[in-house]
Amino acid sequence: MASSWRSQFFTFWRTCATFLPPNHSLILQRQHRGGGPHLRYYPKEAEMVVEERVKILVLGPAKAGKTCLADYLSNFKDTPSSSYKETVGVRILDYEPEGLNLPGRSVKVVVELWDVSGNHRYQSCWPAVAHEANGIIYVFNIDQKTQLAELELWHKTFSSPQGVLGQETPHIKDDMCLVFAHRSSPPHGNIKAQKPRLTGKLQDIRCLATSLDYSAETNWKGEFDKLITHIVLAKRQEEENAFLNSGMDGPLPVQSSK
Repeated sequence: MASSWRSQFFTFWRTCATFLPPNHSLILQRQHRGGGPHLRYYPKEAEMVVEERVKILVLGPAKAGKTCLADYLSNFKDTPSSSYKETVGVRILDYEPEGLNLPGRSVKVVVELWDVSGNHRYQSCWPAVAHEANGIIYVFNIDQKTQLAELELWHKTFSSPQGVLGQETPHIKDDMCLVFAHRSSPPHGNIKAQKPRLTGKLQDIRCLATSLDYSAETNWKGEFDKLITHIVLAKRQEEENAFLNSGMDGPLPVQSSK
C-alpha cells in the first residue's frame, strides 16, 4: 500500500511540473510538524543542478582488455594500445557522459570508472574498491578459453552476498551489470555466433560482444550509456523513498518543461 501511495504521489508531483510558469522549478519539501510532503514553486534562479556520481567497476582476468575499454568508454583514449601494460591496483577515470535520457530535474552525471587490476595480488584492496559501487562491467577475452571460467569467480567475489562486502552490505544486482565478451584478434565468420554462452550466475547478465578493432554486433557503448541511465534512475527512486520515510526537510527539484 505504501509503495502504491509513493508512486501516485510522485506521479502527481511530476505532473504538476508541466503546469509551472516558465523558468520556475517545483520543490518538494517535508514539513517538520504534523504533516507530510508539500509542494512549492520558486523562480528558476533558486534551482540547483544536482550532481549524480555513478561508480562502476571494470572487472575481469588479466589481459582481458579492461584498460582499453575503460579508456574508450571514458573518452580518455579512442584507440587501443599496441603493447600490454599491467594495471597496478586500480585506475580511476572520471568523465561526464553526454546524451543521457534522464527526465525531470537538472542533473550533471559524473561517472567514475574503476579499472581494477586482474592480478589477484591486489585482492586485499578489493573491499575498498567495491565500497559504494553502483554497477559492474565484467570483461573477458573471447580468444582466451580459460577466462570465462575465471570470470565466474570475479562475479561471485563482487556480486554475491558471500563476496568481498559480506552479508551486511547489499550486493550489486545483475541488472546493474554488463558482460563484455571482448575481441582483439580478427574474427572469422559470424561474430554473433562466436559469442560464448555464459554459464552459472553470469547467465542472468546481458552479454555484449565488444571490440575496438573490428565491428561488433551491437552499439555496446550505447548500451553502456543505458546502464548508466538505469543506475541513475534507480538511485533517484531510492532517494525519493528515503526522503518520504524521513522527517528531514530538503529539496527535490523538478524543472518546468515550458
